[in-house]
Amino acid sequence: MDDRGAFAFAFPRPRRGLTILLVTIAALGILTAFLHTWIPQAKLVAEALRGERESIYQGQLWRLVTSGLLTDPERMWHLIFALLGLYFFGPDLERRWGAWKLFGVFAAAVAFGNVLVLLADAIMPASELRFHVPIFFGPGAAVSALVVAWSRENQDRQALFFVLPVKGKFLLWITLIMCVMNLIFPDVLREGVVAPFGGLLVGLLFAGSPSLMRRAYLRTKLFFLRRQERSMRSSGEVMAPPLRPQKRSRPANAPPLRVVQGGLEEVLKNRKVPKDKRYLN
Repeated sequence: MDDRGAFAFAFPRPRRGLTILLVTIAALGILTAFLHTWIPQAKLVAEALRGERESIYQGQLWRLVTSGLLTDPERMWHLIFALLGLYFFGPDLERRWGAWKLFGVFAAAVAFGNVLVLLADAIMPASELRFHVPIFFGPGAAVSALVVAWSRENQDRQALFFVLPVKGKFLLWITLIMCVMNLIFPDVLREGVVAPFGGLLVGLLFAGSPSLMRRAYLRTKLFFLRRQERSMRSSGEVMAPPLRPQKRSRPANAPPLRVVQGGLEEVLKNRKVPKDKRYLN
């Protein structure tokens, strides 16, 4: 993918922040799969990090974020697709945002996706079993957020959607269609069928120059500044105008201004050429 919008295949180079995230997810995915397959009694790592409905209701709120670091121990493709999504769309966003904003968007997408899962569990009828999952985990919402954010930041660039080159501005709609398809097909996502919608919304909020969140912050700040100014005027407090540099006036008996000839050209014109030219530069 190049900056002119033409398609060019190249492996992205993740920076330190994305590398830490990829290594963490890969290590936890392999560890939890190993424990699940060979040592079923030792599942403390997954049980302490995964999203559990009853545990979150009891105040264990860290599970809203840490659940995004886990993948399905019974399906290898869950781990592979998560790593591929982060690997191909994360480097460009980390270069634009920095590592800390990338971590923040990842955490916000996972947390908001889990909140939507809990909300669907509370309002959907009991007969709709797909919306009532006691245990949920996976970075699907974060991957959706990064895809949408990349599409917002690179609308005219092209990316591979499986084997087809697609412009960035169409990836947003493809992601939305995939989220809707999760509600139609009977396959139950480990993240919860509504979790990708949370990632989609987070990607829309934090992507762009400026992003929707940045615009909302600036407008809120401007509103309070104007409100403070009105309150100061109504209370009689007058804001002092900024100091301006005073212009110096010339005395009345000063001689008139004139242009003095000189400079480098005048010096070179009047210079005498020496007879011995060995030391000329």
